[in-house]
Amino acid sequence: MNIESFRRLLKYCFILIVSLCFCGSSAGQEQKVVRDLGLWTEIKLEKEVINNLEIFFSQHLRLHKNMTGFDDYISEAGLDYKINSNFDIGAAGRYTRNNHFDNLAENDYRYDLYFSYDTNISEKLKIFARAKYQKEFYRSGVFNEFLHYFETTYRYRMKLEFAKDEKHAFYGSAEFFRLAKKSREPFWDKYRIWLGDEIAGGFGDFDLAWGIEHELNAMNPYTYFILKVNYTIEL
Repeated sequence: MNIESFRRLLKYCFILIVSLCFCGSSAGQEQKVVRDLGLWTEIKLEKEVINNLEIFFSQHLRLHKNMTGFDDYISEAGLDYKINSNFDIGAAGRYTRNNHFDNLAENDYRYDLYFSYDTNISEKLKIFARAKYQKEFYRSGVFNEFLHYFETTYRYRMKLEFAKDEKHAFYGSAEFFRLAKKSREPFWDKYRIWLGDEIAGGFGDFDLAWGIEHELNAMNPYTYFILKVNYTIEL
């Protein structure tokens, strides 16, 4: 083999290696899903321990990929204190087993603090407002924030509820999420809208709702449709 042939062979080998590396890296990247249908379920236990102070524990199971794939498994505990007939404050912590679209799983931890207000507009119509501070640590970042990362979210929710009768209370709500993280200035991240029915049962209450979550300030924003089924038991 002469020198020219050897150079040509090296050139082809180099092109092949670069092409394989490029294809491998592209295949390894998780493609962003911009439209999906999910199912969110929750079983919640509530208990008033002293006057106006309530504790709760809940388990969540969430599905994505058009309700065919496991998304999140969440354990949550918290407390709520009723200041008076209109104002509440509360705090909660949660653990999430998060399964991504590429089937990689991670453990996330979160705590939140909130302040809420509600009042009756009329005999059957009620309005709620809530402001929540939320901090979430991804991939166990709660133990070492230098190795992993966290995000802070400020959530603002408004809810209007119409009590049809003793069993059904129809509602609509809108919530906006303002996200703060190290990589950029705080920005409006997404909004979430619910239309639902809170159903009073003989043993426990159901919350059935249809929701939409839409991303803001993104080049390729996602839209997520959600069916919610919650069951709450007061002990």
